[in-house]
Amino acid sequence: MESNNKTIMLNVRRFAEKLIAIPSIVDNPQGLRDVLDVAKMELPGFAVEEFASNGIPSILLSNNHAKTREFKIILNAHLDVVPAAEYQLIEKEGKFYGRGVYDMKIAAAVIILLFKELAKTVDYPLALQLVTDEELGGFCGTKYQVERGVRGEFVLAGDISSFKIQNKSKGMLWLKIKTTGKAAHGAYPWEGENALGKLQKILEKLKMLYPDPEEAVWRTTINIAKIETPNVSFNKVPEEATAFLDIRFIPEEKDTILDTIKSTLDPNARVEIIANGSSQYTDENNIYVKHLNLSVEKVTGSKAAMLQLHGASDVRFYEQLGTPAVCFGPYGGGQHSDGEWLDIEGIQTYYEILKDFLLGFNLSHSTISPASLVTAYKDHY
Repeated sequence: MESNNKTIMLNVRRFAEKLIAIPSIVDNPQGLRDVLDVAKMELPGFAVEEFASNGIPSILLSNNHAKTREFKIILNAHLDVVPAAEYQLIEKEGKFYGRGVYDMKIAAAVIILLFKELAKTVDYPLALQLVTDEELGGFCGTKYQVERGVRGEFVLAGDISSFKIQNKSKGMLWLKIKTTGKAAHGAYPWEGENALGKLQKILEKLKMLYPDPEEAVWRTTINIAKIETPNVSFNKVPEEATAFLDIRFIPEEKDTILDTIKSTLDPNARVEIIANGSSQYTDENNIYVKHLNLSVEKVTGSKAAMLQLHGASDVRFYEQLGTPAVCFGPYGGGQHSDGEWLDIEGIQTYYEILKDFLLGFNLSHSTISPASLVTAYKDHY
């Protein structure tokens, strides 16, 4: 068993080093193609479907040569990263450091190697979805594949969660609010209508509705990202002003947030939706989520905590379909920083948890069949 664990760790490290060495960032289209090529070379003999949207590539591998786009379980991993000064894997005091070690190339390496080991063993349709634009919102990768009919009964993304099961995340709404007024000389403001003043009143109302929290709290927040006006003079009343808002809304407000924002507007103000990314919520009592937590407890001795994120991940595109989906990744931190790290010891644990989870739905390997899982959970929990 110890020898097998060492082999798994060596394989994960070898493969992760290859992935991390590639600067797979948005400004390097060749890097995005290269990182997918490295992944494909690790997976000979599997059905591969290639996608591309706006020049952004992604792939879908499966254990079903019937070219179906419908699966029982989809494993999702993004291979893009944010820019860094250098791209290499560094080991120090029980941790790996480097761009992508936590977000999420090592988790991706585990998922890819586990798919390679199990995909031809399990007796259900299993897919591996590899994308390269999660850091930009996932619109040309996961969303594009979903729009083209890729479906799963359950989706697990290996994105950052530090062994917690992330089942809830806020939605993202980007708005431009524009107000207009009447230009006048700055010395005679009564002869004009100050568009910035109108905009200020709107923003004050919004901040009363959604005040900035002083600490992490599960409620809708509004970040006023930018305010601009074409006015360049001190001595002129601005006739036009625009605010750029980054709104992160909780799932409970997904059907009301836009109407609430519009209710604060001046009658003559205009609102433009730049992006509207849905929130994500999967019930922790979902049978797949419970089975994942059962695997966590089996390997670690304790259940995983549930996690709610203030940001967003690609699994939200499945939530729009009503498909249960979660993020579950190994222990680490410092994503998007020069100090990004991942706990080395947790890699083997992560591998074992996912392996137990995937085999748990395989009738020839599992002692708990999918049909009897509900009863098993009632007895267990």
